Amino acid sequence: MKELTIKKFLQNTVLKNFVCGMTLICASTSVQADTISTKIDLGAPFPFRMEDGVKHEVDLDIGYKFDSIEKVCINAEPKNGDATTAFLEARGEPVDPPLLSVGIYSIVPIVYSVDAPTPENPNPSPQIGSIIFCDSTNGVLPKNFLDGEGKFTLGVSGGYMEFWDFELVVEGDVSDTQLAILLDEPAQFSVPSYGGRVNYDASIRNLDSTQSLVTLKQWSVLKFPNGDDYPIHKSRDIVLNYAEAKDFTRTYLNIPAWFEAGDYELIWYVTDPSTGTRVKDSLYFTKSAD
Repeated sequence: MKELTIKKFLQNTVLKNFVCGMTLICASTSVQADTISTKIDLGAPFPFRMEDGVKHEVDLDIGYKFDSIEKVCINAEPKNGDATTAFLEARGEPVDPPLLSVGIYSIVPIVYSVDAPTPENPNPSPQIGSIIFCDSTNGVLPKNFLDGEGKFTLGVSGGYMEFWDFELVVEGDVSDTQLAILLDEPAQFSVPSYGGRVNYDASIRNLDSTQSLVTLKQWSVLKFPNGDDYPIHKSRDIVLNYAEAKDFTRTYLNIPAWFEAGDYELIWYVTDPSTGTRVKDSLYFTKSAD
């Protein structure tokens, strides 16, 4: 098991085996060995109310990449309501080469229990059991969260339900080398037809506690809309101590006018030559036709 130091990507806050702020809709993440537990914020204060049949999409970046994942669980703590079931929907992420994207639709019955009446409490309120969804090893959720990011949809049927809390728990082998790149542009950003600049940030972390110093190789390529690769820069050495991070801020990519219009993917790769382990992360942007 690893002793992990949390360094929040693109923030200068370092905490050890503790709690740190996360981006997107993740409120906080705690790390112990190879288990990551993430509180989920659906964008409204708790208690959070779900109505019959209404779907709520969750898009999480938990901040860590995994070599393997044994189990992903979503735990919900109900407050009150009368719904009969809760459901989870998720689809497999696209892979290269592309395969049929499989999905899951999981339904969990909501269990109610009532204590026997007493003189002090002649009309006891129903108690609602915890709601837990789990997906193991080769399931859709473990595969989706290998890169640290995943999507799923939650909802209830047969009535409404209010919740005190939502939590996602990932059990697996956290990668020794962590890589994250983030597009530093406004929403709906695209490069104009005459070309322009794509601004982004990147971070590389060493979580290998068995090596006090490690030399990693890093390189990147740009994938054209037709799938061809365009080299951005050749391999370079990144030397890191254990728990150290190398941040690349105010990084940019020049897109010339002759690049065709369409969707682009910038891919960063990092490998440890001593083990052959390689990780990658991507960002996406569009070049306009006019």
